[in-house]
Amino acid sequence: MSFTHLSTTERSELYKLRVIEQLSISEIGRRMNRDKSTISRELARNTDERQLGYLPDTAVVMMETRRKQAKVRFKSVSDETIREVKKRLEQHHSPEQLSGRMDREGLGKISYETIYLMIYANHQEMGIYQQYLRQKQKQRWRKIRNQKRGGIANRIGIENRPKVADLKTEIGHWESDTVIGCNHTGIVVTHVDKASKYLLAGLAKNKTMEEVNRVTLKLFEPVKPDFCKTMTFDNGREFCGQEKLSERLQIQTFFANPYHSWERGLNEHTNGLIREFYPKSTNFKIVKELDFQKVVNLINHRPRKSLDYRTPHEVFFASSEPVAFHP
Repeated sequence: MSFTHLSTTERSELYKLRVIEQLSISEIGRRMNRDKSTISRELARNTDERQLGYLPDTAVVMMETRRKQAKVRFKSVSDETIREVKKRLEQHHSPEQLSGRMDREGLGKISYETIYLMIYANHQEMGIYQQYLRQKQKQRWRKIRNQKRGGIANRIGIENRPKVADLKTEIGHWESDTVIGCNHTGIVVTHVDKASKYLLAGLAKNKTMEEVNRVTLKLFEPVKPDFCKTMTFDNGREFCGQEKLSERLQIQTFFANPYHSWERGLNEHTNGLIREFYPKSTNFKIVKELDFQKVVNLINHRPRKSLDYRTPHEVFFASSEPVAFHP
């Protein structure tokens, strides 16, 4: 029987079986009536290391990109455009972000795929700009341990959160988490607004509930009360002081389901942006708050495709402009 690539429907089924149900490659192949080597090859070739595992839409893009690589020509890209691309890469804008932003500003059209190809082909000495691309280790499948996390008193599940939070049409619905330093040397407390992608983050001395609450309250001091609607945590014990936060900020608090990181996908993604500057080997206890806030500011001023290439800062502080959500 001749080989055929996985269809869009099959890729969606693969995502469900592998990422959500955590089945083995052999079992997935049996259920999909595909050879296990086909499944293994699909996962290996079409998993974006910057994403949270295998995603169907990303897999299609990666497959199509490989097909086009041999045909790409850079003759139509002007020297002026290349200079502009280099300048924005140095500001840590991703190729997709700077491509969309340049189009929005009327500085010409250049696809992010072309930018990636020029970098990896070292076109006009652009190979050195690989250092500005996000780099992560290969995605590693984590097994769910038979381990119960400590119970949190008066915990309210995410299923009770107002549905409007998922629409991402109004500012004030936050996802919250922590980023841990190497060998638990310091932590970062992160809160991301679902609609604007705006990040509030600060360094904490330790992972205690009291310290996480202290940092959170300080971060939210300048935030308008109207922008404090809901806050959704993971199930770490450091968030067991959610009732105090709810009372002080007049905000509703909720918890995602255990091991369901995709229920706080924006927060997980944003933590990855922080890791771009502070890898897993970082000792956060020696990082200065001023230097860290410069990184937060840089992230908040990056254009985002989902915001029509506006920046989180622009959307969060544009009181008269409605949020345009692009899934």
